[in-house]
Amino acid sequence: MNKQHNVLYWSIIGVLLCIVGLPVQAQECEGIEVLASSLNVRTGASTSYSKVGRINKGEKYVTVAEQGNWKKIWFAEQARWIYAKYYTKSMTINCGSVVNTNSLNVRTGASTNYTKAGTMPKGSEWAIIGESGAWRKVWYKSEARWVHGYYLDGNNIADIEVDSFTINNNAASSDSRYVTVFAALSEMASYYQISENSYFSGAEWKPYSDDMIAFTLSEENGEKTVYFRVKNADGRISNTASDSIELAVQDTKAYRIDRDLFFSNIRSQFGSLKQSQVNGLNFLLENIELDEYPAINNFTVWARQIAYMLATTKHEVANTYTPITEYSNTTCKRYDGGCTYKGRGYVQLTHKYNYQNMGDILGVDLVSYPGLALDPDIAYNVMSYGMFYGIFTGRTLGRYIKQGKTDYYNARRVINGLDKASLIKGYAKKFQTILTNSVK
Repeated sequence: MNKQHNVLYWSIIGVLLCIVGLPVQAQECEGIEVLASSLNVRTGASTSYSKVGRINKGEKYVTVAEQGNWKKIWFAEQARWIYAKYYTKSMTINCGSVVNTNSLNVRTGASTNYTKAGTMPKGSEWAIIGESGAWRKVWYKSEARWVHGYYLDGNNIADIEVDSFTINNNAASSDSRYVTVFAALSEMASYYQISENSYFSGAEWKPYSDDMIAFTLSEENGEKTVYFRVKNADGRISNTASDSIELAVQDTKAYRIDRDLFFSNIRSQFGSLKQSQVNGLNFLLENIELDEYPAINNFTVWARQIAYMLATTKHEVANTYTPITEYSNTTCKRYDGGCTYKGRGYVQLTHKYNYQNMGDILGVDLVSYPGLALDPDIAYNVMSYGMFYGIFTGRTLGRYIKQGKTDYYNARRVINGLDKASLIKGYAKKFQTILTNSVK
């Protein structure tokens, strides 16, 4: 298994108004403010027309037409009439027109999570009376309601775009499944999706942060196309960007594990499994089959070394089989670098100097971005390299498990003295049986 790791780098170009928090400037329109305690809204410019509602003192509307003392305003889905003489004050107001959609949803709050209160048609004009992020407050049927400002002209709500996207700085090929992705965006993203499927089938929206994020190509050699898109805090989804690279990884000599036999055997040894545990174990097995650090030329030794790795993982991640963060916020205060470098991963990597050592080995900046130790691909390689090269305590796994020797008890010294050595030894014996009966 090629251990060269690359990490996803992000370059974010913020939209200036959003970054510095300046108020967004709306366009100006002629409008009115209601002075009367309440004012009838009618279907036409005369008291002979039907009443369709009332507007109240302090409300503001754009004037879209006049007929004598009557003025036309947008009240809901249609333009209506009010008698303006004596009862309104003419003024210049901030406004916006619905320009990007035929029907704009009106909501009770500044989020798509709020109830829909109606719609606005294309071309209707509204007084902007407040804002919250990209959302704009208006009077709608005499109620303060909200619409997304992206659809109102004069409000400068930027759509988010992926301006450029490359894999490994536009390299033609890679001998590692772990690649570096570079994306330049038009504004700050809140979430991202990345996949080899152009429809992003099965790809989760993951929170964007300043930490770098790793991506792993699928196993088969050949041309790989990676698709990428982001979403901002207002729910606007970017265009889909893509880049391609040729994957050329040398075949491994490791053993293949029959999944049906493995999961049948593990349930007989440890009991039922949750789907999350099955998913975690499947990921570990995929990496184990590619890993060339164990004794791949000797099945007996290989099975026992892998058994101890799985036993260690079972204990260190509290039986989840996925990378976790150390629970305690007390013990980590004594670590080199403090709680910034608390335990993370499959084997709970701790101390700044260990983050530095493993980062240098794997080509990942774990000191600046310690959260990357939770990435499953990185966490697996931290565990495997660390155990077989004695990075954690100076003791290697091959010292205790090799041809002619299997010392599951003292193998605990590879990770953490003899803490829980007997418990993990018991796990290892069961995993040894599981693997012996599960390899093709």
